[in-house]
Amino acid sequence: MKLDEALLSHLPHGCEVINVTPLGLSENCDTTRIEVRLSDGSTKEFFEKSSTGQHGFELMRAHYESESSLYRFIPDNVPPPIAFVTYRSNPDRHSFLMEFVDMVDDELPGPEPFMETIASLHRESSGKSPTGKFGFPIDTKFAHLTTPNHWDASWESWWTKHMDMVFKREVRERGARSQEEDALVDFYLNKAIPRYIRPLETGGRSIQPTLLHTDLWPGNVKFKLDNETVCIFDANAMWGHNEMELGLVANPRYPLGGAYIEEYWKHIPVSEPETDANNRVIMYMIRHQACLASVYPDDSKLRDIWTGNVRVLLERYLLEQRVEANAASIAANSSVQIQNQNPNSIPHGLAATQPALKVDV
Repeated sequence: MKLDEALLSHLPHGCEVINVTPLGLSENCDTTRIEVRLSDGSTKEFFEKSSTGQHGFELMRAHYESESSLYRFIPDNVPPPIAFVTYRSNPDRHSFLMEFVDMVDDELPGPEPFMETIASLHRESSGKSPTGKFGFPIDTKFAHLTTPNHWDASWESWWTKHMDMVFKREVRERGARSQEEDALVDFYLNKAIPRYIRPLETGGRSIQPTLLHTDLWPGNVKFKLDNETVCIFDANAMWGHNEMELGLVANPRYPLGGAYIEEYWKHIPVSEPETDANNRVIMYMIRHQACLASVYPDDSKLRDIWTGNVRVLLERYLLEQRVEANAASIAANSSVQIQNQNPNSIPHGLAATQPALKVDV
């Protein structure tokens, strides 16, 4: 198999291509391992992803920009990216070239090495967004679906626009929702976001844009062959609230969950208000589940899963409203009782001058 000149130009000068092996590792693109012999006689391996058309161009560019962004902050944990190119022999084919990293396929990293790696990415990148804002410079992909990006100084504003897109895309991919499901979407956008996302940036609080991978399902997180170093790949990067990363981790679809989230909190402090943390994770989990429902429109259960979790959030929200209403009622009654014990209050004064007069409180 002959390599395109665009790829060859990014391989080590003077090397000889000795093996090109199609791998078939992805449903969304072609994957190939390239082995070369260097001028000193040693060998080195590279990994190519490629695809065709406008979709292929956007997919390869998104992966290259995402992996390059992550590599800047955690170079030991990301396959070194090399180039994003368009074939010279076929301008309709686009490619992302990186160094090949051998990994352990059948072992999921445990909570400590997995989340220590993610925490390192978040810690090293926090506050270093190239614009100082939330977002990403180009559109990325969730599987084959485009994820539009923009820059916004407000996380609440960015998240509202993003989730509005996610919910509308889900309808385009799966078809119309029921009236009740539309009401749940309205609740999420217009009640839940102001309640659980807005407090991150109000009341004197703030959060810093942090670089996120956003697709940390177990297939994208593996040990290198040393069984010590975690390698993450296939990122759809963005600058966002660091806790967004935990939405996928919380999804029962994957064997991660509470132990991994608790490990993360050992490395990165919970955002304030801390009491909202669990509900924020549910907010972010719903995003990932709604995206999956769009990727797999024929799976009838996937819409039920994310709408079911919006119902959970709604129940918690309504419970909060009832508790606050009861507390306000109790406080109002207490205020009246305290007032009536004040010798200078009007009711007490009436009772003192007219002992037979009953004062209703």
